[in-house]
Amino acid sequence: MWEIFKHNRQEFFQNYIDDLPKIKAVENKYRPCLYFERLIAFDSCPHNGNQLEHIISEYTSRPKVRRSMFQASIFDPARDHVRNAQLGFPCLGHISFVPNNKDKTLVLNAFYATQQILSKAYGNYLGLCKLGNFMAHEMGLKFERMNCFVGVAKLDEEINGKKIGKTSPVITPLKEAVRKALQSKTES
Repeated sequence: MWEIFKHNRQEFFQNYIDDLPKIKAVENKYRPCLYFERLIAFDSCPHNGNQLEHIISEYTSRPKVRRSMFQASIFDPARDHVRNAQLGFPCLGHISFVPNNKDKTLVLNAFYATQQILSKAYGNYLGLCKLGNFMAHEMGLKFERMNCFVGVAKLDEEINGKKIGKTSPVITPLKEAVRKALQSKTES
């Protein structure tokens, strides 16, 4: 959407807010959009709750300001501390952006309390990298990398009606490929 608005972030943010009722109408299918809602429409934050705008504005007006201020929350205790046994949202709790003024680069750190590795991780990581590119562009930096921290990595999942776990033969080729990649990395 940001590219549709020719990299005009104000139009991009406003269009998202205007379309939010439509997005929420199909909430289950487009649940990742709700992460973005928390980033740009979080209750009781500067810039009318737009955490991303706050980070961009503070950095561009004061690039040498303390880096610890470039953080955005997804988890909201007022909405998310509920007694349900499980919640589908949010797994992502927090994001931090770390600019390196010397190299003109930006690193994004994401903190997940839990992560379903097989069914959700790739899509989540791809979305975070897109967010990192957006933020780097708006801050006048180059996106360097995304670091992801996961408290509980879940491998026992059901995909297309089939139970897949740590010992499932379906993931054996994946485990072997990872082992091989790690081995070649340690040898070099």
